[in-house]
Amino acid sequence: MQRNGPEVGIAFWFLVAALMALMIGRARAADPAPAASAPSALITAPAPGPSAVDLAARTFRGQVVFSDVLIAPASEFPSGDALVGALQRLKRSSVQGTDGFWRLHMVAFPSPLPPAASYRLRATDTTNPKERKQVKVFEIGGQTGQPELEVKDLVLTDVMGFQSGHRYEIAVVGSGDDEGPAGKEDVYAQGVITLM
Repeated sequence: MQRNGPEVGIAFWFLVAALMALMIGRARAADPAPAASAPSALITAPAPGPSAVDLAARTFRGQVVFSDVLIAPASEFPSGDALVGALQRLKRSSVQGTDGFWRLHMVAFPSPLPPAASYRLRATDTTNPKERKQVKVFEIGGQTGQPELEVKDLVLTDVMGFQSGHRYEIAVVGSGDDEGPAGKEDVYAQGVITLM
């Protein structure tokens, strides 16, 4: 059996050309050149959206959200919508007590943001709106410029003056050094809870 020399040579060069084309294609895929037709001014990174805390702060601006269960930190939620949804589900207007003890968990969203890192929670009995009575003031700490203020395991007792069936306004106020005009405290957030 005799082989034709030129046919073998052509087949060899065809195989070499195919391998070269394959190698060049892989090299280009591994190191793509920037597209020449796309102007660089049009290639921008997407703008970051609001954080979970920022979205919740806009939704609950100036409010204190109360719950009878521990509220997870905002960093545990995958999005702002998830955090707002959880706060809506956990939010309570009343909490059940046991033997003169009530346990609250709360998140306040101050507006405007307080200038100090320490605050007070002022509890006022508002059961009879004509006879508002301050019951207790709690000193709490926070971080300057934070859009949320978490308070976990705040225990209220009848020994402190709290009563079952009464409604209380809990207000986040300044630490005492930052009174507004006419000696009035700045109120950054507030909410109302009924103790059952």
